[in-house]
Amino acid sequence: MGQSMGQKMETLLGAEDIEKLESFDDGVSGYFYQMFSYLMEFMENGINEGKFTEEQAREDREIALWYAFACLNIDEYEHYWRAAQWMPASEKYAAGCGVWYYRYSVALLYCGRIRESWEYAEKGIKEEPSYPWTWLQAAKLRSFFGDTDGALEAVERGLALEPGDHEFLTLGQEIRLGATLEEMEYHWIDPESDRMLQDGLSEGADDKQRAISCIRINEEGLRRFRELFSPKDWEADDPYCRFHYMIQWHEVELVFRMNEAGLSKLNTDWLRKIKRQLDEGSLLVQEAEAGKSGLLQAVFFGLDYQVSLIYQLMNEEQYFQVWLAKEE
Repeated sequence: MGQSMGQKMETLLGAEDIEKLESFDDGVSGYFYQMFSYLMEFMENGINEGKFTEEQAREDREIALWYAFACLNIDEYEHYWRAAQWMPASEKYAAGCGVWYYRYSVALLYCGRIRESWEYAEKGIKEEPSYPWTWLQAAKLRSFFGDTDGALEAVERGLALEPGDHEFLTLGQEIRLGATLEEMEYHWIDPESDRMLQDGLSEGADDKQRAISCIRINEEGLRRFRELFSPKDWEADDPYCRFHYMIQWHEVELVFRMNEAGLSKLNTDWLRKIKRQLDEGSLLVQEAEAGKSGLLQAVFFGLDYQVSLIYQLMNEEQYFQVWLAKEE
């Protein structure tokens, strides 16, 4: 996936910076957390040294492309959310740059903003019809929204640009079979890596499923969650879902590190068990070192079913974290 698409523009990144960013990607896999960290450090240093402002960094299209590239390849909900938040500032400079529209569309999709994702995929096609991967994105979304003929047309346009490409050929077959959006997303770009994923041999399969779970809300699952916890001050998708919950005499914050779509896929029996633990009060106070005790302030839930509890030492401004044993 090329990084230089559309009209060439000035950027705050130097040639050495771009070379360094490129070194984190080997074409099939890469060190995308390191890429993201390098980019964040570059911007932090530049802003602190007065070389440029945060606004200038956010409006820099090249920075936006690298930022999104790292986030999308980390392939976790939080980083998709980061990319979706970052990209709009540089949209004013996105004309003619298909890759910008593609990456923003993907970020929106994995944040559950499906219709917006489709709109940007279609815009990207108009801005740079010779960029193939926006056709891939548009094909999936056209199929999801019921335009099968348009989806297959997009596949053909993509194959004309990338003859024999594995992704386009596979997608064409899936569209004809009526695959769901989630099934169309459950792939790796590299053919051999994708074969291992489909055969259940990929180490990243669980992570992939967790990311995909954040695309579309399961309304029944969300209803069951609301009935179970009856959240009052509900805050969703920014980037997490959170609300305050009364445990006996004390109020704590429950934070689900996912959007409503991801939350709606959590196992209800598991949620019910965790709620029972909270309600009985056994987790409310935790012994710390040197005979001190901590009072529960917040509970964080992960898509991987990991739960962490944040305690504040009694009468002190110090906090500590405890992890619940994870069920296999």
